Amino acid sequence: MLSPAAGCILGGSGRHCRVSMLDIGSSSEEEGGDDSARGPRFCNQSALAPGEMFSPSPALPFTLSKSWNSCCQQNLEPPSAAHWDGQNRCWEWIKQVGCYAQDWGKLSWLDAQLLTAESGKCPVPALAPMQPLRSPELCEHYNHGAALEVGEEEAQDARRWVNMHVNILVLNLLHDVERWEFISKRMAQLGLEISRVGGLDFTLPSAYTDAKRSGLIPMDYNYSRAQDIADTEFQDMHGIAGTMGCVAAHLNAMRYAVARSGERPLTLILEDDVSLEDDFAVKLRRLLEDEAPCDWVAISLKSKCPYGRCVSPRLTGVGPDGNEPEDRCRHGVDYGFYAMLYRSTDLEAVSQRLSETVWNETRPHCLDIDVALASISDQVAYYAVPGMQSPGFLTEGGHSSSRVINNGKADVVNLAYEDEMMHREARAKKQGLPIESCAVYGCIGYSPFNRCQCNEVPPPN
Repeated sequence: MLSPAAGCILGGSGRHCRVSMLDIGSSSEEEGGDDSARGPRFCNQSALAPGEMFSPSPALPFTLSKSWNSCCQQNLEPPSAAHWDGQNRCWEWIKQVGCYAQDWGKLSWLDAQLLTAESGKCPVPALAPMQPLRSPELCEHYNHGAALEVGEEEAQDARRWVNMHVNILVLNLLHDVERWEFISKRMAQLGLEISRVGGLDFTLPSAYTDAKRSGLIPMDYNYSRAQDIADTEFQDMHGIAGTMGCVAAHLNAMRYAVARSGERPLTLILEDDVSLEDDFAVKLRRLLEDEAPCDWVAISLKSKCPYGRCVSPRLTGVGPDGNEPEDRCRHGVDYGFYAMLYRSTDLEAVSQRLSETVWNETRPHCLDIDVALASISDQVAYYAVPGMQSPGFLTEGGHSSSRVINNGKADVVNLAYEDEMMHREARAKKQGLPIESCAVYGCIGYSPFNRCQCNEVPPPN
């Protein structure tokens, strides 16, 4: 249940709070106990110092000298159309050259800054270190994601452990049979049980309005306003229909998981183009039992361009990027909802907080659900495995992005028209009129998707 206190943090047990919190999640004392005596362990009570709880600082920018600040704000052209007063363009170039252009995060931030400095777009780290991850010596190591040497007994035990404690849900567009077959085959090879949750494609007629009627999107959400703002130079986003479908699909999977939260204490939501590593089950169990702090609410098993603080060899505590404007949702880091692990009992609260964040027309970058969760990571105990640790828990399967493809299909379906239909329906209901009436649809041209044709004759085939 949400605490009424302002500035609360979602995660952990209330007795471990430094500030007023959401009193949810499993007890750290119970989870730190012996497996046989107190049940399964989903965290390590000693992962943080006694009495400590990871509490990321408010979104703060890098601290640079006055001269470097001036250089990074004035002497460089930004790498994209988006720019604003006080923009740290050195940081923008580090992300562009050292992260996005390097297969989205295969380099450590130190190597990313060194590479960017070679092109004259930022200072060398020795002169002005720009370290997005505090305590980088703890987790910024490529080999921390190396394959494990695991005996068959431990591997079998880990598979049983995952199937017993983790609901694994796979997001998949129902018409995308190839992807479903791909991930089904891989999960069968690993001996892991999965359930399919249909994705959402807002380029299909009525899919958007159906999502509104089901409560996945607020009824008063205005697509036209969000798209207009997304098209501005400041946001520099363009099409958003695919991104909206992606975020709604994740929220739908969370809703599905909440309904089944009593089945297993953990929920893992996978996107359908991931391929889990052979040692995935062992790595997951070890991560939770050996490294995960007990206040965790959500863990991304692969986060590209991470921002925050290393808290263990394979985990960062995610923090919002204070170098980026709040109106852009602190956009640009912590990419990756490929494999999201949640405590099942916390999912309803997480989903509610996320929904409030993403469905804000004035901040369309928050439609990127990974960016949205990172932007509120000062309120939610969110951790992530750095994507530069290779191969880590998973690789992407090499399929094209449905989100990106659908973002380019703005002309396929008219979401602004569907919004207008919803407004008309609301007015009709308020007046006591049936939504099938012409008071809703007006006498418009024939379409097979209109509920009322106003006596229009279908055009000949």
